[in-house]
Amino acid sequence: MAVMSSATEAKIAIIGAGPVGVGMAERLTANAPLLAPRRSIEIVLVDPCPPGPGRVWREEQSPLMRMNSFARDVTLFPGKAVRCEGPARPGPSLAAWARDTAAGLLPPVAPRLERDLRETAPDSFATRRLQGAYLSWFLREVTRRTPPGVRVTTRTGRAVALTTGPDGVQRVRLEHGGRLDADAVVLALGHLDARPRGEEADAASFAAEYGLAYLPPGLVAEADLSVLPPGSDVLVRGMGLAFFDTMALLTQGRGGRYTRDAAGTLRYVPSGREPRLLVGSRRGLPYRCKPTRAPVLGPVRELRHLPGTVERLLARGRTIDFRRDIWPVVVKDLSHAYYRELFAARPDSTTMPWWQFEQLHATACPQELDELVLKAVPDPADRFDLDDLRAPLRDAAFRSADAARRHIGAMLEHELRRARDPARSADTAVYGALLLLYDRLPRLRPHLDARSQAEELDGAWLSLFHLVASGPPAFRVEELLALCRAGVVQPLGAGVRVRLDATAGRFLAGGANLPDEYPATALVDARVPDPTVTDTADPLLASLYAAGEASEEVLTDPGTGYRARTGRIAVDERGRLCRAVGTTHPARYALGWNTSLRGARAFAIPGTDAATFRHGDRVAREVLSGLPRPGRGHRVFGPTD
Repeated sequence: MAVMSSATEAKIAIIGAGPVGVGMAERLTANAPLLAPRRSIEIVLVDPCPPGPGRVWREEQSPLMRMNSFARDVTLFPGKAVRCEGPARPGPSLAAWARDTAAGLLPPVAPRLERDLRETAPDSFATRRLQGAYLSWFLREVTRRTPPGVRVTTRTGRAVALTTGPDGVQRVRLEHGGRLDADAVVLALGHLDARPRGEEADAASFAAEYGLAYLPPGLVAEADLSVLPPGSDVLVRGMGLAFFDTMALLTQGRGGRYTRDAAGTLRYVPSGREPRLLVGSRRGLPYRCKPTRAPVLGPVRELRHLPGTVERLLARGRTIDFRRDIWPVVVKDLSHAYYRELFAARPDSTTMPWWQFEQLHATACPQELDELVLKAVPDPADRFDLDDLRAPLRDAAFRSADAARRHIGAMLEHELRRARDPARSADTAVYGALLLLYDRLPRLRPHLDARSQAEELDGAWLSLFHLVASGPPAFRVEELLALCRAGVVQPLGAGVRVRLDATAGRFLAGGANLPDEYPATALVDARVPDPTVTDTADPLLASLYAAGEASEEVLTDPGTGYRARTGRIAVDERGRLCRAVGTTHPARYALGWNTSLRGARAFAIPGTDAATFRHGDRVAREVLSGLPRPGRGHRVFGPTD
């Protein structure tokens, strides 16, 4: 039975205490004095993992696990650039926190993290466990800054069910029998496991039948890599962040080491405990390395073509087709950012003045633009080529795996040289333009048809963004190249497909660039699971979906019959959880990358109007505004078990 508590007038439960959850706690404490003045409010963070780091950023993980963002580009503090109704609360980025902590200006970290701390500079890629320490400190700061009458507490445990009790009280049941009652519940679930489906389910069944090893999509730091024995051939599908995590743990994590020869080339010295990794993906290469060269013209602060185009399209009052109306403008804006910087940084590589090029560029159709670039930029290596960027192996054909390794190795070497070339600041300009587009294109979603939302905005556009903006640090590509030279990694090229060979009882992998298939006794799907409501392995979300209290976002077009299930948790524009019947729940909310709001991710770049902060602020204000008024039949609850 609930225990009455005079100390707590209202209670808000946040399910998930990772970055999104603690970010929500910050927004609730910041807005409480404005929207719930003189109210006593308890904010309870519920998670089986440590509050702050959550599941992904736990401090106990290997130091080989690194962030994929510069330390200077990571913050949880919403600054003055954020356009939201709630108050700004500036604070240090990860880099600034590391600097001040190392200088003794902030509380120290655990001894095992001191080296991580010393090695973290603004342009470095910090260890994930150090980011976990930053998140723990952030939560302590949020707790310390709480206004009078508001407190933030934590509850260790996994939420498995959510029901409604008397007087509308929200009852959260925990895994081992505990219970928490609250007036409002916010789901900040983060990355969730999924039940195998499709190819994954087939691979899992095949592996079980033939005694093979299969690791489905998931967090690599939690995977049982011991099932991949030394010397075995392991197929790896995917060349993103999860692949590099797998690569690090199966090489350095098993005692291998890197050295440099007299020429400065990185070499890998095997321990003998590594498997051989047969690696491929749709593109056949990792994403482009993070750009590091500062543009001579400074950061890209505005898009040349999109704003005017959007204004004209919205004035028509018709639904926008992304591929027809927006995609050509995206390409033109990226091209403009690239060539504007190229003409300024390397005028010797061009044949006409910038003002003339820009004037012709502004009115050129795609074919005319190609002709203009051919005339103005003689060297193909200096041109912005979107086709080469998206499909660098589209015309490649290798006679053998050795030929593929040599060719792809040469491409990796070229990528490293490009990443380190001071003259390649135009790549950084493209990166800057992409960040602006990433912020502004989602605002068109209400005006796009369903197909444009699913296949273009969430598909082709997001793939392009990740290709340029979510690439690995250069040191990871250099390690990959060293492993290819050592024979520990064998690239399989683009268009990789895996076949289940029941005759031989083996996995077989082939690709678009190779004539043969390659057998292996293990398969790793190196990626995090896609969002899914219907196949989620999370007991809380699964139970809400089964009861019709949560639903999956479905994009539909009645005119054409188009229908696409996105896998995301459906919420309304205020973050309220959508039921299967189409209504919203007045006391249940969800926030994060796996909801239909999309924009609320773990971190943001300091000094930007990040959707992470805008969405978090909007939902926090809705939660506070929706709390029951005191003295109107509202029951008050303390912690219950």
